[in-house]
Order: sequence, then C-alpha cells, then structure tokens
Amino acid sequence: MEIVVATDGAGGLDAVAATDFGRGETFTFVTAAEGEISAVRVVENAGHRVAEGAGIVAAEQVAREGVEVAAAGHFGPHAQEILGEEGVVIALVPKVTVREAVERVLARLDDE
Repeated sequence: MEIVVATDGAGGLDAVAATDFGRGETFTFVTAAEGEISAVRVVENAGHRVAEGAGIVAAEQVAREGVEVAAAGHFGPHAQEILGEEGVVIALVPKVTVREAVERVLARLDDE
C-alpha cells in the first residue's frame, strides 16, 4: 500500500504531519505491506510556494504518484475533489510523526 503524508520540514518517518495538505513543505511517501513499512521516499510539494491553488497543485502531484491514501491535518475542497476522483482515500491526522500517521492509517484500514 502506498501512503503519502504531507509533511513540514525535510520529511521522513520522524517528520511531523502538516496541518494543511496543500501547504506542507514536503510529501513523505511510505510503502507498507502487512503492517510494516518497507520504503520511504521524500519529495518537495510543488504547491507549497504557490500564491493560490496550493491544494490543487499538491493534489495533482500526489494523484500522479498513484497513492492509495493521503494523510494531513486538513484538506481543502479542491484537493478533496481531485483526490476523490482518483480514488485516493483521505485520512485526517493530527500533528504526529509520519510513522505514527501511517500506523493510524493502517489501523483504521484494518478496522474497516
């Protein structure tokens, strides 16, 4: 399963989940299988520095990556629409580490 967490700072498993999906500085992409993290990749969020439409730019970037779940503290309506059209599940998470955000997402999916 491919999960992306919008992150503040340099990204990685110890980075903190961004409050706002479109304004997070980076995206931390996490591949998880059978509840275990198997790969981590960090890329800059192209929407981070745009004056308007950050959520749109960010959602389009993430959608191109083929992720199954996107996690952040908040998603704007345009980001929700774009991700929803691509079948990406939106997970709201508090300001926790990426590792904890991924654990929460995996636990929620197991409960469903």
